[in-house]
Amino acid sequence: MLKDYLIENYGYNEPIFVNDVFVDGMTDNALRQNFNRLLQNGDIERFDTGIYYLPKSDGILRKSYLDSNKVINKKYITDGSKIYGYVTGFLFANQIGLTSQNPVITEIVSNEESSKGRDVTIGTKRVRIKRPKAMVTNENYKELQLLDLIGNYENWAEYDADEVKKHLIRYIREKELNRNVVKQYLDNYSGVVARRLIEMELIYEFASL
Repeated sequence: MLKDYLIENYGYNEPIFVNDVFVDGMTDNALRQNFNRLLQNGDIERFDTGIYYLPKSDGILRKSYLDSNKVINKKYITDGSKIYGYVTGFLFANQIGLTSQNPVITEIVSNEESSKGRDVTIGTKRVRIKRPKAMVTNENYKELQLLDLIGNYENWAEYDADEVKKHLIRYIREKELNRNVVKQYLDNYSGVVARRLIEMELIYEFASL
């Protein structure tokens, strides 16, 4: 029963957080027993404490493995419909073209974190997570992500200010970032962010939706 439920609701090689699993008519104790039984039979694999997956070989590897990035994404960023976090720092700077270097540590801002910042290891990945300056939602995460970067872009950018401005303008236009959302959360950031938005004339590039 549980295996069929997991296949239908999660699929293979996808992270399954035990605390998120609810099966009608099954108590928490019965659920744990069923997970242990599936684990002993080899029907599921344990990735970490409380995190499992249904293994399925791709035909090349004899054993199926769960991608650490999938666990990170689900735990701290999105469950597929609701967004509660985003990547920041070096990795985001790389994604929008401000640097060609790849970070050793992935930095993430997430509603799931209450501290100013701490380092964790998930699988083979080192992750630094910190709480957001404002609650992250589907409607504001892109704007918050950019505001984080604007306040510290010199820490990662390989280009001068003029070239950085070109990259930021292109990103703002491509993503159609909302000026009203930016204004709504600007007070959560230092004065440096507001000053750069004006001095670099970025504030005029946001869409007025």
